[in-house]
Amino acid sequence: MTNLSQKRSVLAAIISGTLLAGSVTSVPFASGADLSTEPLSEVTVTEDTIQVTGIEQFLEAGGASLLADGETTGEAVQETANIFYDTFESGAGDWTGRGGASVEASGDFAYKGSKALKCTKRSDSWNGAALELSASTFVPGTEYSFSVCAGIASGSTTHFLLSLQYKDGSETVYDHLAEADCVGGKFVQLANANYKIPAGATDMVLYIETKSGSGDFYIDEAVAAAAGTAFEGPAPYKFILGDINADLVLDTFDLVASRKGLVEEGFTDKLMKKAADVDQNGEFAVADTVLLSEFLLGKITEFPVAEKIKPEAKTMEEFTAEIAPNVVNMEPNSSHDKRGGVDYGKLEQGTYHSTVANKDKPFYILLPAGYDGTKEYPVMYVMHGYYEKVDRMIINGNNTGSMRTQEIVGNAIADGEAEEMICVFPYVFTSKTLNECTGMNDENNKAYDDFMYDLIECLMPYIEEHYSVKTGRENTAITGFSMGGRESLLIGLQHPELFGYVGAICPAPGVPDSIFVRHSDEESPYLLFLSGGTNDDVVQTIPVGYHNTLEKNGVPHVWHYIQGGYHGDNSIHAHIYNFVRAVFKAA
Repeated sequence: MTNLSQKRSVLAAIISGTLLAGSVTSVPFASGADLSTEPLSEVTVTEDTIQVTGIEQFLEAGGASLLADGETTGEAVQETANIFYDTFESGAGDWTGRGGASVEASGDFAYKGSKALKCTKRSDSWNGAALELSASTFVPGTEYSFSVCAGIASGSTTHFLLSLQYKDGSETVYDHLAEADCVGGKFVQLANANYKIPAGATDMVLYIETKSGSGDFYIDEAVAAAAGTAFEGPAPYKFILGDINADLVLDTFDLVASRKGLVEEGFTDKLMKKAADVDQNGEFAVADTVLLSEFLLGKITEFPVAEKIKPEAKTMEEFTAEIAPNVVNMEPNSSHDKRGGVDYGKLEQGTYHSTVANKDKPFYILLPAGYDGTKEYPVMYVMHGYYEKVDRMIINGNNTGSMRTQEIVGNAIADGEAEEMICVFPYVFTSKTLNECTGMNDENNKAYDDFMYDLIECLMPYIEEHYSVKTGRENTAITGFSMGGRESLLIGLQHPELFGYVGAICPAPGVPDSIFVRHSDEESPYLLFLSGGTNDDVVQTIPVGYHNTLEKNGVPHVWHYIQGGYHGDNSIHAHIYNFVRAVFKAA
């Protein structure tokens, strides 16, 4: 008898067309495989291949059912065309726990049948249920259809992700196939009918995780088949205003939930909170419960929309005092390491037309994990220094190889210590006559200073048009290194109406004292974060001088004097680590 993975290898070859109808063909197979004891007259087994004569006749004779997971009657007949189909009625199969999690077949909660796979003992969101994928069954560079139903028996809304872990050379990569919100007491389908396994992928593991939290969850009806195959599953969650218990019906049970929310001073579940806020002003209150009651009694036929309640922003003094005590000298090494189960977002490269330089200019953009075009994100602009290229602050470090900005930002967001954000890395040098910096002189200095006009007139409008970003100074930050730090100070402090958070890392000389003056709250950023290094032998004590001027002028700011910081990556890392944890939180 062959084992399950061997059978799936044959079936995958049949489905994908590697074995062609009407001819003798072969498919690579695990060495030592033995199908001679199976009643498959159309199959010839050699040491490491399987030859099949007449695929159509073989399938008509029921051969595929012998390659399925052992079930040959009832609904299982449907699954003979699937590479795998796990219902967990008879056990966990080849599924295992990921991280410290454990899995077992359980009759507590199921989507179909009487059992599902229960995942317990999770200590982190990336802990979950996993299935190893054989490269002989799931061929890298080939598309397949995957579907898994995931659910929670009770509790808060859970955001599930169906993901693939694989090796790309020596690097471990995590890719998301599908994701969806699931409310307590229900299942949700995670499906991707045309997922292409990356070419060259090895050590592949399909797994289900959650975006946050570590509660128990269940999976059921896990299946894979040829690309384009559609699978039935639970209907996706549909948000209905007032439907607090998410049963797709507005009734007295929702009113009971609303009243309970008042007693318990709100909801911890984000979707319940959104549904309970029926007047959509951003705050759940007694007025919402009254409106829901009137709706159910037929006194109103729709919920009125109230003016949104905008929380009062902190002043520059208040926010600076709040942030300063939490600043650390150097970031922990773990902050720029990749961690299992963490999605570090997607890095893209693009171009926009600069009317200031009269040419197209490049930029990199880092989109957060699970970037959703229907949701808006705050944006942070990060600028490089003199002679440096567009990839400097995101890809190429100077003394540490890889820049690690993506990891620092991603880990901060994953830990809940930073807001989800979009990061833009522009090419600062802006000249109509030069494509890159040719020397430290007035002409080149002007090309850097002219980026202020390029950023405001060209790049920011382009980003706001093509990406889902929140606008306004409360949602916009700017920082930079060396010459980029000089530009950040010049741009941010002269345009506080656009930038609510201004940072600078080892900023270059050339910022006039007239910039460092105290304005009204409306004419000042919420935060000015200045970092300098004690071992900086390039700009030396220029940042100290800026700090002293700010202090003399009574301008609130965070002074981050990095002990051991040189003019390069360790100062950049320390600044980014602290800055991303502070931005977008004052208003």
